[in-house]
Amino acid sequence: MDTDVTHIAVGGSIERLGTRPARRHWGRVAGFPRSSGNSDSRLQFKGAPAPRPIARRVLLATATAAVGVLVVGQISITAQSAHAAGVLRAAAVQSMTFVDPVAKPGEYLLVHTHANWSFTSQDTSGNMSTRMNAQTIDVYVPGNRDEEWVLDRDWGDVGPAPVDDGVIRAEDGHFYGGPWTPLSDEELDALPRDGQALYDHFNAQYQGGSASRDEDNFVRITDLLRLGLVPAELRAGLYEALALIPGVTASEQTNFDGKVGIAIGRTEPLRAGQRAEMIIDPATGLVIGERRIMTYAAFGFGSNEVMGHTAIDYRIVDKAPQ
Repeated sequence: MDTDVTHIAVGGSIERLGTRPARRHWGRVAGFPRSSGNSDSRLQFKGAPAPRPIARRVLLATATAAVGVLVVGQISITAQSAHAAGVLRAAAVQSMTFVDPVAKPGEYLLVHTHANWSFTSQDTSGNMSTRMNAQTIDVYVPGNRDEEWVLDRDWGDVGPAPVDDGVIRAEDGHFYGGPWTPLSDEELDALPRDGQALYDHFNAQYQGGSASRDEDNFVRITDLLRLGLVPAELRAGLYEALALIPGVTASEQTNFDGKVGIAIGRTEPLRAGQRAEMIIDPATGLVIGERRIMTYAAFGFGSNEVMGHTAIDYRIVDKAPQ
């Protein structure tokens, strides 16, 4: 398993565990192995009496109970998804009423990320260990887009060589030889603003590789939102598109710095039950963090253990580090 610290180097998100379509410009964390699920517990011991036929009425009762559980579970999931859809539509409306911070020429939009990501390392004996590593990422986007973007980064304890801490300047945010953003300004401008049209657009991009089409749509949309550079009318449409993805739910959570927001997330059954969440400030409609957790114990992580957690905030500043 690779590290979140490595793939985040070039704009990756904590959503990107596992393989993705080849169109992506940056590396990803290797996916977890999948269980075959073919174990057979029907063991027979020598000398044991043969199993007696189960009465038909018991089978019927068991089947009826199972169907009842499935129905109740589906109603619960549907209700949660409906709640999330309502939250996302409210966030879309709020995004349109909130005035986004916009840098003028001579100013910078500072997108500050305080992150705590899982880091997997291997010692000289080949033993693997995983721990969390905190770091900060400050991206300065100039009001005059002809000027260089600035990255000021503290990698924490596990800065991957040969990348060093400190300031990097690059045109259009190409800090590590590739774009910091998944789409250019021109590509963002070309996207539709209607939620259904946006959903259809991303849905048509699916090329396999993700654990599921729904995960792929969720990741493509949240990859744009998390960077804090999406204009309000597009952000509103993206929230409406998220509301159309099956299995998306909402809950109150805090970002890594403790600010309370609404977490919009989904659990991917084909990725060992990992849950990816994007945390929204309900007062502004801005993304203020992300979170990734294991919904049950697997692969060295405990149940409900956090694998990645960030806090994101935005402000206008007069200058960037040299």
